[in-house]
Amino acid sequence: MITKAFMKRSIYIIVACITLAACELETSNNGKLDGNWQLRQIDTLSTGGTTDMSHSYIYWAVENHLLQVRDIDDSNLTIFFQFEKAGSQLTIQSPYKVVTKDQLEAIEDEETLRPFGIVGLQDTFQFEELNGKALTLKNQFYRLHFRRY
Repeated sequence: MITKAFMKRSIYIIVACITLAACELETSNNGKLDGNWQLRQIDTLSTGGTTDMSHSYIYWAVENHLLQVRDIDDSNLTIFFQFEKAGSQLTIQSPYKVVTKDQLEAIEDEETLRPFGIVGLQDTFQFEELNGKALTLKNQFYRLHFRRY
């Protein structure tokens, strides 16, 4: 004999299954780019100069269409960018600085971004290397070398 409570639970389970089946999970097409990266070296293309950044605390975190750039040495400066990955190009734009845990402020001064190897409020990088351990990006002025951590 089927009880009313059993029928009610069965209906809830069926509705929950239908709801979950109807939801689309948003997935990332970033492949090996997703994850956490530490900046290890910046090469200046015009001069051939190299700056060792292995002792810096500059990190990039990539997930879905959001890039978080942090400099833990500089009062924990955290900047968020939107980005688009298309083929061998990475375009970042719309930088916002974290002011408090609940407040972001649009960045309007490009000089704030230079220590990270980013030259404008919108910047385009070419992928030179991307694998499970290393990432190398190049824009018009710099080549950035990262390691996954």
